[in-house]
Amino acid sequence: HELIAHHRDRLDATAAALSHEPATGYEVSYPLFGTDRKPAARRFAVAETLSHLERLVLEGRAARGEDVGRVSYTAA
Repeated sequence: HELIAHHRDRLDATAAALSHEPATGYEVSYPLFGTDRKPAARRFAVAETLSHLERLVLEGRAARGEDVGRVSYTAA
């Protein structure tokens, strides 16, 4: 149950990081994981952020948009 609670907390934090201004998964990863990450850790942070963002889209808590090869997310 701890893992499920942790996952729900991370989803809530990801949702809270969104606004009505479009942001990429890379951009959203900064408030969630901080700014002092080495490249490998940043890649992990972006991958985790994207996973949470896509879950939020499935739950209707975020919206996904694409514009000329740029995928961005906004609060729903």
